[in-house]
Amino acid sequence: MRSPVKARPQTSPPEMQPVLERDHLIVVPDVSWGHYLDMDAKLQGTNHRLTYYNQRLDIMTLSTDHERIKNTLHDLIVAHCQDEGVDYDSQGSATLRIDYAQGKEPDDSFIFGTETKLRPDMVLEVVLTSAAINKLQFYAPLRIPEVWVWESAGLGVFLLDGARYRRVKRSRLLPRFDITLAGALATSARASQAVREFRKRTRD
Repeated sequence: MRSPVKARPQTSPPEMQPVLERDHLIVVPDVSWGHYLDMDAKLQGTNHRLTYYNQRLDIMTLSTDHERIKNTLHDLIVAHCQDEGVDYDSQGSATLRIDYAQGKEPDDSFIFGTETKLRPDMVLEVVLTSAAINKLQFYAPLRIPEVWVWESAGLGVFLLDGARYRRVKRSRLLPRFDITLAGALATSARASQAVREFRKRTRD
């Protein structure tokens, strides 16, 4: 008489991370400042993003997922500021430059408070390709107080400390903003759903 076949225990499939469309990157070495400015003028109003640093030019074609994640994070930051009564102004992708040295359009940028400032308090970057110019090395000479970087592992906040950035658990500019939750919601199918969920969970 055969022994009964034992049923295998049912296991839940591992949680799947969404497969995101990557950005397309072209790297051009040994580029002059004048050539960078010419390229920047020609590509204005397109979905290309230029970064110039150490005579290297990165030409990035942004994916749909890149723009969706950036817009969702923007909406979460704005919702938080409105709920917390924080004065803010979004400067979007306004180009940040040091003449003859470097230039870049951030994915998003913010000024907090009512004081007039020449440069943003915080810039937001979405990273969907690892070969691009290092964001933190780029922003350090510009003295941007905080750089927020979203990548597949989530949202990270980096605080300028001397001449370089260090990762922190909480933003100094928005100390009540839930960094971990925002990073998890960034890939939501709809920004409106992400904002509702963020408000629900941070108000509980």
